[in-house]
Amino acid sequence: MALPVNYEVYEDNEKKSHNIKKNESDELDKLFEALAKAQMEMEVAATASINPFFKSRYADLASIVKASRPFLAKNGLCVIQRTITEEKDQIFLYTRLCHASGQWIESNMQVKPLKNDIQGLGSYITYLRRYMYASLTGVVTGDEDDDGETAMQETRKEKKEEEDNGKISKAQLQVLSNELNNCPEIVEGILKGFNITKLSDLPSKKYSGCVERIREIKRAKES
Repeated sequence: MALPVNYEVYEDNEKKSHNIKKNESDELDKLFEALAKAQMEMEVAATASINPFFKSRYADLASIVKASRPFLAKNGLCVIQRTITEEKDQIFLYTRLCHASGQWIESNMQVKPLKNDIQGLGSYITYLRRYMYASLTGVVTGDEDDDGETAMQETRKEKKEEEDNGKISKAQLQVLSNELNNCPEIVEGILKGFNITKLSDLPSKKYSGCVERIREIKRAKES
């Protein structure tokens, strides 16, 4: 039997569609309804931890979970976070928000720690878990800026700095890497403080002050 002229194109499109990873279930109405109810009851996550780099307080993963889990569970919701190794040994952290009905939404981010030792990997995964969990569930943290104008000013300031100075050079990144060896907590502080996901995104204008602060923290620990 002769196949339709467009059969091969159709078959090729079908294969491609199977290779596309879905990030949500086909239906979402029940999940959205439950999440809306949970968010009405969620508390603001307490700023219980201290960022050693910026000497500021922030909401750690435990605080974020504590502020949201009881209300998520009450409405048939749960969060699953897992790491998956994909092509070329790339590790991704997947965060899935699930509803008792079977509906779900999911997001993922590549795990790219500065150092590939177990301590650095664990610290980086914790960092990603905190941000992805809060983002997917809608948890608000006490360390977030409530002033919209301040946020706009900071955005304009950061943009101007990037335009004037760009990111740090490879040589500067190497110096930072050496300084931060076996210091995952300082790495997390830098990433959070500058709102970046990798050290190579650090604005060059902040480089000197960053190195000075790293050495200050290390001297304090040694003493």
